Amino acid sequence: MLAGALLAASLAIVGYGWWTGKGFAGRIAALAGPTSRARMIVAWAAGTWVTYGLSSLLALILLGQIDAVATMPPDLQIVAWRFGLSGGSDAGMLLWLGACLAAGVVAGVAVLALRNRLGKRPIGLAYRSPAAARVAGERLPAALLALSAGVSEGLFFRLLLPLLVALVFGSAALGYAVSLVAFAALHGHQGRVGMIAVTLVGAWLTYLYLLTGALWVVVLLHVLIDLHALVLRPRLAPAT
Repeated sequence: MLAGALLAASLAIVGYGWWTGKGFAGRIAALAGPTSRARMIVAWAAGTWVTYGLSSLLALILLGQIDAVATMPPDLQIVAWRFGLSGGSDAGMLLWLGACLAAGVVAGVAVLALRNRLGKRPIGLAYRSPAAARVAGERLPAALLALSAGVSEGLFFRLLLPLLVALVFGSAALGYAVSLVAFAALHGHQGRVGMIAVTLVGAWLTYLYLLTGALWVVVLLHVLIDLHALVLRPRLAPAT
């Protein structure tokens, strides 16, 4: 009964975000920052944390599963085993993932900087978030938003929502399918191509969570992706 009510509330949050194109976080940002973009971005970060992060933690506490933040719950781990994934991590695996991540970040920054130096357009999607930093004074607020979004959406879409579906319907696989659709719908304002890209990123993050069983790995990657989009890319390739 409790899991069903929490699932309904969670889907309502996602539905509102899809319907309005902004969600509660965007509404808070619009109210807080009509005269200051930096204040607007900070408010967006706070709204994102309250809407997805804090609500996820409160729901997990109510379910008596707050330890799922540190350890993948059995209700989700079973789908990892079904797909031949470990659902757990060891030092060697995390070291390998860290090395790949570091190499990817360095390579991406190098390519972006080189194309900028040569006067060429950056490779990637044309969409640029309205919260992307435009001037130096907005970089710290944008970094705060990247941190908030990475942590909050990791808790909500990679842990809470799949877990609630698994508890209610008995299928973690269905939970991750619902979560992936919800994750894409929440980013509908990015257009069709943007939604496809978000879906692929969401699927990749889900795979990594099922592979490692470590939510912090997925959260870290999500934060780095958002830092690139909100801070690094606008710095190296300003909008024209």
